Amino acid sequence: MRHDDLPPLVTEQTFGAVIRAFLESGKFRGYSGATRDLWGRELRLAMHPATLGAVPRDEIRPALVQGYLDGLSEYPGKQTAAYSAIKQVEKWAVVRDLLPRPICTGLEITRPDGGHIPWTEAQVEIAQRHAAPHLARAVTLAANTGQRGSDLVRMCWTDVEAYGGRDGINVTQRKTGKQIWVPITEQLAAAMATWPRRPGPFLVRPDGRPWTRYALTLAWQAERERNSALRPLGRQAIAGKNTHDDGLVIHGLRGFACVRLKRANIDVQLIADMVGMSLQMVAKYCRLSLQKENATAAIEQLEHHRNARQNLAGRVGGK
Repeated sequence: MRHDDLPPLVTEQTFGAVIRAFLESGKFRGYSGATRDLWGRELRLAMHPATLGAVPRDEIRPALVQGYLDGLSEYPGKQTAAYSAIKQVEKWAVVRDLLPRPICTGLEITRPDGGHIPWTEAQVEIAQRHAAPHLARAVTLAANTGQRGSDLVRMCWTDVEAYGGRDGINVTQRKTGKQIWVPITEQLAAAMATWPRRPGPFLVRPDGRPWTRYALTLAWQAERERNSALRPLGRQAIAGKNTHDDGLVIHGLRGFACVRLKRANIDVQLIADMVGMSLQMVAKYCRLSLQKENATAAIEQLEHHRNARQNLAGRVGGK
């Protein structure tokens, strides 16, 4: 079926109607807020008439879905999220006779190797210095706690608790349900001393309203592209580094927190406990950074030996 044969609008007999029914279902409403935000965004794009929405549901098949996913291959994270969301639609719809057949059989997607790449110290400093204050505050909080955006937007002054003579922030991670106490670093304590102490979350919009995780993500992306001082954090500056987005994202600060602790020779188990992360995920975030450190050390040793040989040769030749 050619694209120009598709009906111009999403009707009750199209795949878009199946997606809409899933979005309105108890199944979808039962997901966490973060999952609803992520999958909902991808499903609303897929149900658009210009993508898969206008395809008759009797004709939707793996080849058409694969073609749609191939169009997202430049953005592995977005492609992965779209695949996961459409797979859930398939599972829900097939057993309810809303789809005549499975539509995800044999699908292939680009598997991102590095995920959201960790920021560097220099990149964090650029954001803290040049981003709008309400977003710079989000960067500082994320860099020093290593928490997901869905948890950052809910942290409040009332979550601060002293333990062993040190203040920390009590967090119930929205994605995992894990309850952790995140110690407040010296850098974060210094920043927090300048923040207004008022009811509600640390992070608020310029008009005082609290953020949602998705709204914070969009605001950061807009700021990163609008603010010329943040150009080093954008897509062109980090091209080829396998990000899930057009540039550095807030979630990448989760990896930054792990890498910074690892470089301070903190035990991996202690890092995992501090940020509430699995050992495997800590290792994943640190792997690329440590490889770069080892490669840098190797080239420095090579240059040291080369310079030593040249100096020795110069002294011998001068005699």
